[in-house]
Amino acid sequence: MNKRILLLTLLFVSVFLFAPKAVAQDIPSVYLYVNDLTTPPTLLRSEVDDITSICYQVDNLTSAEVAILIVNSTQPLGISQFAVKTFQSNGIGKAGRDNGVLIVVSTNERQWRIEVGYGLEGVLNDAKVGSIGRSTIEPALASGDLYNGIYNATLQVGQEIVDHYNGQANNPSLFTWNWKGIAITIAIFLLTGGSVISIRGIYRRSGYGGGRSGGGGAEGSYNFMRRPVRRRNFQGLRPRQPRSTTHRIVTTID
Repeated sequence: MNKRILLLTLLFVSVFLFAPKAVAQDIPSVYLYVNDLTTPPTLLRSEVDDITSICYQVDNLTSAEVAILIVNSTQPLGISQFAVKTFQSNGIGKAGRDNGVLIVVSTNERQWRIEVGYGLEGVLNDAKVGSIGRSTIEPALASGDLYNGIYNATLQVGQEIVDHYNGQANNPSLFTWNWKGIAITIAIFLLTGGSVISIRGIYRRSGYGGGRSGGGGAEGSYNFMRRPVRRRNFQGLRPRQPRSTTHRIVTTID
């Protein structure tokens, strides 16, 4: 009995010891690379994978980190402050290089913002990211085609970085050890005398590298229709063929 109490005590200590760093109220924690926090989810798992592929290629080729965040609302902060604080709290981009980009889309407010780190301001100035947002996000999202709008914006931002940013090759890891999960797994194993063991939860998605926002970027809304923009094939990044929103089959993801 005393042994069991001791193990439970160690379990609770481990949970608090390895708890993730808290961020400010109303500011979410985001991970590599696509974070769909909407209810119900905006993107299918396959669509998340498509966008993740672009972000991974950019990180692998240049070390720059592109984060995608989709939320229902950015209130009470509003999209400008929400984007800046989310960027800073999560340290998007590599430390010392500040080469991060955050693309935020708010579905309820029908707004978007592209926030750019210090190290990429020469490549992605306000005018350029504004043009990207207006030519890809606004028309696609105005028609309800959220996936293609975000995909196109990510692809164009990524291609600008690959073409013009003097970065260096990187070997990003999408997952890292979840020490909290490992501690819980070990405790359960010991408490049950080894009769129950599970490796679920011992990994978690990796976070970002500690970059800083430069305060630059652009934002807009998609409350109006624009003429749809045809997809371009870029040299360098290898885009997957996104699925048409009018013909896709929605499946249940376990």
